[in-house]
Amino acid sequence: MNASGAPRVAAPQLPPLIGLELGPDADDATVTESLLSWNAAEASAIGAEISDSRLTRLPTERLSARRLRLADVEVDQPTTITWDAPRSTWRGVVVAGGSIGVLDASGSRWDNVTVRGVRIGYLNLREAAVSDVELIGCRIGTLDLAGATTTRVALSDCRVEDLDLRNRKGEHLDLRGLDVVRLNRLDGADALAGTIITDEQARLLAPALARALRITIAEEDL
Repeated sequence: MNASGAPRVAAPQLPPLIGLELGPDADDATVTESLLSWNAAEASAIGAEISDSRLTRLPTERLSARRLRLADVEVDQPTTITWDAPRSTWRGVVVAGGSIGVLDASGSRWDNVTVRGVRIGYLNLREAAVSDVELIGCRIGTLDLAGATTTRVALSDCRVEDLDLRNRKGEHLDLRGLDVVRLNRLDGADALAGTIITDEQARLLAPALARALRITIAEEDL
């Protein structure tokens, strides 16, 4: 990938942080320069704004965070069943390690985001605007990019079981780091236009691409 197509990502430079434990109801909260944790099974942070901070513990079962705004935030070793954050805004965010059952960021805007070494059952980025994003060393059950707009997005050393690209728009989606051998299902193969894959991936994906283009592959030559 040329320089213009590579994700432009940078980790946040955080100031000294003060420890803060948020309660179950943090709707519309504004938090900055904090070392945050939730000591709860479930919590709500709908419409909250968090900046220049580090999250060290998410609710163990569910964080409801529609319209959440994250700016220059690190999320360390998240372990939660459901992180419900549709229509949220993430800018300058790093998520590292841990395990998330469902991360719903549908309709969200991600800009300068790195997700590294995280196990995610279902990563929902439907209809999201995703730019300058790296997924590195992640294990993902379903990566849903249906209807998303991608700009300078790359997967590196990632394993995805199901990939949904239906109606994806945009360019600079680099899939060279995707382990297609373990890809069980690919929806929307016709939306691979504008992506980058390797020669080996092209061979492995040939049947799916042929089906998307309505090409019949005969078993024998005439």
